Amino acid sequence: MLNQSPKCAPETNLPRPAYLAHIVLRTGQPKALIEWYKSVLNATVAHSNDQVTFLTYDDEHHRIAIATMPVLGKRPLSRAGVDHVAFTYASLNELLQHHQNLDAIGIRPIWSVNHGPTTSLYYRDPDRNVIELQVDNFSTEAELTNMLNGLDFKENPIGVDFDPAKLKARLDAGEDPRSLTMRPKIGPRSATTLPAHYLGGVATFAIKLAKLFGVKV
Repeated sequence: MLNQSPKCAPETNLPRPAYLAHIVLRTGQPKALIEWYKSVLNATVAHSNDQVTFLTYDDEHHRIAIATMPVLGKRPLSRAGVDHVAFTYASLNELLQHHQNLDAIGIRPIWSVNHGPTTSLYYRDPDRNVIELQVDNFSTEAELTNMLNGLDFKENPIGVDFDPAKLKARLDAGEDPRSLTMRPKIGPRSATTLPAHYLGGVATFAIKLAKLFGVKV
């Protein structure tokens, strides 16, 4: 018997979460993961023992928990599950400056893309989990809604790739951040154009195969 998707819940007055509190990662290489997240999120250790380490970067007691399970291997890139977790920066300058800092210690993005709503850098941790560091491209809900409802986003919901170092140079030269985060129009773009090092080789091949047989992707 096939699993049936649940119906959408009707609007109710039932309580909803106030905010997303934290994520927990299992790993067989805790030291590598702890140091990676300390660098990438500029996080500090709130608590650590042989079983779990709590990391935070703000007033929340922990945003990332790293649980030690020595028998675990790296995450297969082709499996279903969480694709990535995103963290938002206050300004384009902060995002690009952090990219520069990480680049200097050998941590580099696997994908840099202006989605439209956000300008985003994707990084893969030592266990192959992906996190997104982003900045919002619009200051008002009306501007964002207008962009999402436009023809350009309908044709290209993925985004336009960019070079973070070149964007930082233009920002440092005095260009307006709003113009730098305005997504160029490149016409239609499908999932087949996502970088293979982001999706993984198996998923990239499956998407191309699906397109070959006429499946819309």
